[in-house]
Amino acid sequence: MRTTGRPRRGGILALLVILLVASSAGATRQDEARRVQIGLRFFPNVLSVDMDLPGKQTAAGKARVLLLYREAPGEAERLAETLRKEVTLVAKIPLEVVVSADPAGAFAAENRPCGIFLTEFFPGAEFQQVLRLAIANHVILFSPFEEDPERGATAGLDIGSKIRPSLNTATLGRAGIRIHPMFLRLAKIHD
Repeated sequence: MRTTGRPRRGGILALLVILLVASSAGATRQDEARRVQIGLRFFPNVLSVDMDLPGKQTAAGKARVLLLYREAPGEAERLAETLRKEVTLVAKIPLEVVVSADPAGAFAAENRPCGIFLTEFFPGAEFQQVLRLAIANHVILFSPFEEDPERGATAGLDIGSKIRPSLNTATLGRAGIRIHPMFLRLAKIHD
């Protein structure tokens, strides 16, 4: 039995591993928050290259967008307020921003969104449900989360040496969304 008062090497290693994991989780949340902020700035530009956007206006002639959340309504509202302050028009159409955790309800209403922005990561089945809804309603599903364009999101971000849009052409085709050809040349493409 040791009584020297010095911690064991195994205990120190365990503590270092715990600190490293905690530090990594904090960095991941910061990275995701940064991706969401950058994505929010890209989102109106992606909507503006939807060649059929004018036909997706509300009865009041607005481009209604849905900021969709799962568990953090306050953060979604904050993002919506940022978008409202920074963007008033999308392709010369007045922007209207709505926030909801109920995507089906947003599309059951008379004035449907012309695009969806995910404010939080949506796991498997929930993501697929939102994706099916976006495809059925011919709207862009924009997710700022790294793997989502590969999972089928219509659009997202590619952050490398420069930041550029990421598009899933298979989903664009299934949703019947026509994107301006020049934008396709600038984007990272997923099939």
